[in-house]
Amino acid sequence: MNFLEALNTFVGRMTEVVQPGQFLQGRLISASNGLVTVQLVSSNYIPTTQEVTAISDNITFVRILP
Repeated sequence: MNFLEALNTFVGRMTEVVQPGQFLQGRLISASNGLVTVQLVSSNYIPTTQEVTAISDNITFVRILP
């Protein structure tokens, strides 16, 4: 099992994804084909929900929230 296969078992859970210079927090939508998609939580900085796709090679840390 590789990183994306393991991450794909947590689809639908709240996650934190860290890349150099970027922090994403939201619901994990998918993890496959070298891409990780997260639906960001809305906040004062982001008034509506948005889906962001990150290249898995650029990800330095992922935390699955309870």
